[in-house]
Amino acid sequence: MSIEGPFEWLAGGLFFGKQQKGGIESIDSCGDAVVLLKGIAQSLQEILAQTENNEAPEEPANLLAARLRRLRFLLYDERRVPKETSSRWGNHAPTMVENTLQGLLGPEMNDLIPTLLEHLVVLPFESRKDVAAIFNYLLVSGFDGTDAEIYRRHMIRFRDHVEQHFPRVISAILAGHDPAVHGQKDVCLHYGSMYRACLRHPALYHRMVGTTESVRSYVFPFLDIFVHLPNFEVASDAMESLREVMTAGQGSSSSRDPQIQQELAEIAATFLARDYDEIWNRRFNTNLLSESANYMTRRVALQILSTVLLTRSNYSIMIEFVASKTNLILIMKLLRDTSPHITLDAFHVFKVFVANPNKPPEVVQILRDNQVKLVNYLTSLHQEKEETDTQFRDEKALIIATIQAL
Repeated sequence: MSIEGPFEWLAGGLFFGKQQKGGIESIDSCGDAVVLLKGIAQSLQEILAQTENNEAPEEPANLLAARLRRLRFLLYDERRVPKETSSRWGNHAPTMVENTLQGLLGPEMNDLIPTLLEHLVVLPFESRKDVAAIFNYLLVSGFDGTDAEIYRRHMIRFRDHVEQHFPRVISAILAGHDPAVHGQKDVCLHYGSMYRACLRHPALYHRMVGTTESVRSYVFPFLDIFVHLPNFEVASDAMESLREVMTAGQGSSSSRDPQIQQELAEIAATFLARDYDEIWNRRFNTNLLSESANYMTRRVALQILSTVLLTRSNYSIMIEFVASKTNLILIMKLLRDTSPHITLDAFHVFKVFVANPNKPPEVVQILRDNQVKLVNYLTSLHQEKEETDTQFRDEKALIIATIQAL
């Protein structure tokens, strides 16, 4: 038996390997999501009342862990369908999701999700992963998988619930991104996965970037702080979140509905153009592409920039970026980097400057002044790649010819 492929990252290996045994037999056999949620709320209340120095009391912590583990298992197990019986189960009603939402959306436990997110650090280690997995599953279950349509209306209900509590949810997610605050690397990664799950919904994405003030609150911390944190895993995860928020998930491995993707792309184009100076001139170029940025930061930043410039809905951003003499000089420096990976990524940005049919005089002047050096350098750039990549070979030849013709 195998779980639907797109949900393996959410399950976190739940269905592979030996299952953990719960501490309490009655919890391990419970199949009622509402009962489990009530128990989770009660245990959480006891933990918050007794917690000292981010250490939860043992008994309520064990009960909370067992209930979260059981709820997570039941949600994912409902979707785990043998291939040979997929047609028979294709239209089954997701009763476990329905029951879970019945509990979460009711008046008794309406603030359970934001409260769990606000206090993730005091939960047992595995419970943090369970909370993130449950949150992410409920928020994307209607996007992925062969039976996504069955789950869509339930996913929308949970999205509306998250939007209802959006200030608390997003504030908890942002606050949890800095391990210096709580000292827990795993917590940052869980919050990162939840941030990216929110970005898949146009309604939530718009709440994050719909105004300049929201961008300053929910995007700039990644540009200013999170991607520069000393822990490589945490910084890499933050870069992935930054990639998602700036490209609207373009090129993501997850399946995307074309209509939703277009809506996301338009939201991205609006905020990237509206806040152009604060994003590109004051932060992206100076913080992510400068010599002070590390290798990983510069490489991913170039990939983000290339995706943004080559996305059709970002035409106005592309025109403004490649009209800048300062931007051209910055990219030309990266084109001469010692890393072959960075020079290749820089080439994919540089080619946009050269291919622009309406180059301003100052850009033309720089290209003309460096014409011979550029042609010689580009001719020898990644020659081994030309043998296997015809598109790269053709693009490079066109760029060289364009520079020679100036």
